[in-house]
Amino acid sequence: MSKKLYVGNLSYDVSSSELQALLESHGTVLSAEVIT
Repeated sequence: MSKKLYVGNLSYDVSSSELQALLESHGTVLSAEVIT
């Protein structure tokens, strides 16, 4: 079962790896992508 989470209002300086590291404190993250 796939679940996606939209996170808005991020700084333009945030990278995908930083976002993933932040979210992993709440559970397993298979992937994170910052779309510009």
